[in-house]
Amino acid sequence: MKDKTNNAMSHNIFRRLFVVTALSILSISALSQSKETFCNPLDLVVGQERSYRGGEPVVLIYDNDYFLFVSHRKGYWYSPDFKDWTYVDAPNYPGGVVSVVEMDGTLYGCSMNNKNVYRAVDPRKGEWVQCGTFDSDRYGDANLFYDNGHLYLYYGWSQLMPFKVVELDKTTFKEIAGPEILFFSDYRRHGFEKRTTEDVIFSIFNGRRGYYEEEYPWIEGPWMTKHNGKYYLQYAAIGLELLSYSHGVYVSDSPMGPFTYSQHNPLTFKTTGFAVGAGHGSTFHDKNGQLWTICMIPSSYGGAGRGSELAIYPTAVDEEGVMHSNVAFGDYPQYWPGTRTDAVEHNWTGWKLLSNKKKVTVSSTFENYVAANGVDEDFMTNWAAETGNPGEFFQVDLGKVADIYAIQCNWDHVGAEQPARGGFGFGGPAPANPEYYQCYTVEVSKDGYEWKTIIDKSGNKYDFHHDYTQLAAPVQARYVKVVNARQCHDGAKFSVKDLRVFGNPDVGESTIVEGIKVVRNPEDAREAQLLWDPVPGADGYIIRYGIEPKKLYNSYIVYDKNYFKLHSLNADANYYFQVESFDSGLDYYKPRSEEVNGTGGEVEINKRTPGMRGGGYGGDANTKRVMIKEGLDEYVFDGIDPGYWVINHSYGPVLWAGELTEADLIGEGEPGIEAKLTEMGVGTQVTGEMRMKVVRGKEAGKVVITVVHY
Repeated sequence: MKDKTNNAMSHNIFRRLFVVTALSILSISALSQSKETFCNPLDLVVGQERSYRGGEPVVLIYDNDYFLFVSHRKGYWYSPDFKDWTYVDAPNYPGGVVSVVEMDGTLYGCSMNNKNVYRAVDPRKGEWVQCGTFDSDRYGDANLFYDNGHLYLYYGWSQLMPFKVVELDKTTFKEIAGPEILFFSDYRRHGFEKRTTEDVIFSIFNGRRGYYEEEYPWIEGPWMTKHNGKYYLQYAAIGLELLSYSHGVYVSDSPMGPFTYSQHNPLTFKTTGFAVGAGHGSTFHDKNGQLWTICMIPSSYGGAGRGSELAIYPTAVDEEGVMHSNVAFGDYPQYWPGTRTDAVEHNWTGWKLLSNKKKVTVSSTFENYVAANGVDEDFMTNWAAETGNPGEFFQVDLGKVADIYAIQCNWDHVGAEQPARGGFGFGGPAPANPEYYQCYTVEVSKDGYEWKTIIDKSGNKYDFHHDYTQLAAPVQARYVKVVNARQCHDGAKFSVKDLRVFGNPDVGESTIVEGIKVVRNPEDAREAQLLWDPVPGADGYIIRYGIEPKKLYNSYIVYDKNYFKLHSLNADANYYFQVESFDSGLDYYKPRSEEVNGTGGEVEINKRTPGMRGGGYGGDANTKRVMIKEGLDEYVFDGIDPGYWVINHSYGPVLWAGELTEADLIGEGEPGIEAKLTEMGVGTQVTGEMRMKVVRGKEAGKVVITVVHY
């Protein structure tokens, strides 16, 4: 392996201009931007409100428009093309965790654990009226489904209870058949339903207890899809707080069952990459007849755990009736629903991730929020500057000039006066809406000297946490710099969760890897260890697996390693595996440890009484220290006042000592006090020397140490 290191509906999915559209607000758009693609994760934004929680999404086509509903909001969106969306306030809409169905040309809706049923009088105006009541208020995660003149309701939301179905009278909404028990969770046989401690993102127990791997998983979120005469009952497993939040499916010839588990499960499952988790959503047909699954995924922003956003993945049913999705490059740029006629096979644009594990330069760093966090493909880590002031920047060196097609700026909100709450997470009122959200520019350069601004959102008034921009035309650059343009809102520091740069579609090769070794756990058939021969120069690998050689429908993405442990197998099935490499044509950046921790050793300066050992062991309050590092040739000791000063190697010999007077230290210019401290070199070769000089100041002087290379 080569040496490597350190808007759209993409989140821009819904904007509002009065009742807003996505990607049509010129004041905050890229200087030149296209709307052909999106990139997961997705945000929900209504006007200048804070980004809203994308929970339990339902998508359907009604009256030739797409409609999107999410939980706990008295409103929803519609769009003619899945790109530009209009938001609708609906005060009488049921809210909560909702289900919406079209029945005989009219939309009907209900909410979990609520007996009331509502009918849309005019859904584009937000007019709904109550039209009936259920027999029960215990329909957890209710899902209404209408088929051939019959109305059904599927429900289930529990670690202990099963999924059930009832048939309802479509006029009175009372039960006329059932309830029928459909299925329970089965983590002993279904690996993707199993809890593993390494998959825990954040706790929902607030410290009251831990996670027990062998406790029953939650199953929730029933959703029925009819396709080619088959009934596919989708369900979510485990919970939002785990990487392995996902979907499975059962299949039947009848809406009332019996249902059979699909051994090709999971349907959507994504534990690796930037956008992880893929549970509790819905599957819908786009206007080209292609299937898509929209998922609720975990998020973290501003210290608020238990947040959720959205992701969508192309889905299909093959000739043998197997429903499957494609998440392999699911958080890379993709084409919009309704664009392709073969989306499940060919929806990725082919634009590679160029910024992963590249060298980063920043304006400043706050505490342990180090720069490398901003290019690590981990949504739980981030870089933060010392301030939220204009001018703070985050710059990535791609290593060589590349063709850049799109950029996704993923923000965090470190050090905010109050964490994100309300619409984004759970509990507590949301902070007041600021006038401006994250304002920034993106500049690019081929050589690091001449820069061009390609994105200008210095007046951004919309709360996009995953701000994706597809450029109208690709640009060539080696350096990409994001610059803070306005004081960060809520008193936060300028924080980058990940800067993701995409491009180089015609660079790099994809290779099917030879020599795959698979060891299935003999004590737990849900698990397997994979090892394969590394491909020189590869950025990473797609692991594809399935129960038939030509149906490798499930996948993981793995960066910069040639081994992996997976735990998503069905215990009763045999599996086939394939590993495919991918490459952007760029090298990862791996800093040598001495660049991080220091190369030559530590130098200190001490104010001492003449004759005393310089520095001592451990120093005192007057001791100032620096670590000599490769690539940094100047070091400054400030605050030098009159007295006897000693420079020495920490815990080692004296390099210089002398009396510095007020005349030497106060005033302007350099008093001419300078000296060679030591030669520097490697082995028998002298490569340079370390020097010092004194510089005057207004109230105190400085001692400047420089490393001169021969």
